[in-house]
Amino acid sequence: MTEMIAPPAAPMFYRELTALDPAVHLGWGLRERPDLAAARAANAVPLGVGEFWHASACYPIVFGLAGATGFPVVITALVEGRNLFVDAQGQWLADTYVPGWLRRYPFWMQPDPDGRNASLWFDPHARQVVPLHEYADARPLFDHQGHPNQALEQVVRFCRQCHADTSQTAAFMRALEQHGLLADRQASMELSPGNTYSLGGFRMIDMQAYHALPDPILAAWVRNGWASLVALHHVSVQQNWERLLALHRSLNG
Repeated sequence: MTEMIAPPAAPMFYRELTALDPAVHLGWGLRERPDLAAARAANAVPLGVGEFWHASACYPIVFGLAGATGFPVVITALVEGRNLFVDAQGQWLADTYVPGWLRRYPFWMQPDPDGRNASLWFDPHARQVVPLHEYADARPLFDHQGHPNQALEQVVRFCRQCHADTSQTAAFMRALEQHGLLADRQASMELSPGNTYSLGGFRMIDMQAYHALPDPILAAWVRNGWASLVALHHVSVQQNWERLLALHRSLNG
């Protein structure tokens, strides 16, 4: 990458984006141990439809409010700014599914307008992409000729997978919006005796409206897999609010 390219707008959790360039970052590597401190205050993390199965076992899956934020998310906190799944060292709770948005961090892939190529960026503040002479545990991103090493090939492959899932997620969201299936909701929890907290700012699928869809539409949703997504969303909110409450209580005495 030799010409100057304006960086994309920094996505959620990213402070800044720097283009990954072999001319600049030859001799740099990727640290093995992820640091997710950037998400320590997150109440919710974006989710792709390809992740619903795994995420439904751990979190309530809900949807952002209408507009640019109206994508699926997993709820990660019951109180503003206190992610229950990230510890003080930036490590995610063991044996719990980590959303792809965070597994991709600190990298970000930006497709060109024609969709044929894409540029790769990273957040330098994450301290995950680092000079090899400073961090012996880092995996080299480039070989001595500036060609991608295995570590970078894996990053690119995963970023492309995330981008493809984003397109499928957008199609599902358009269908939900088109049929008016999303309704504003809030969850009220008794965090401790006499201390009730209400969490709002999200939407859920109105199951009565969903089941009232015409048979041809429901049949099409079964064939294309969207009916399974609706079911996973419904199961996740039925079983995981109590799980979050138990986790909150265990961490807060």
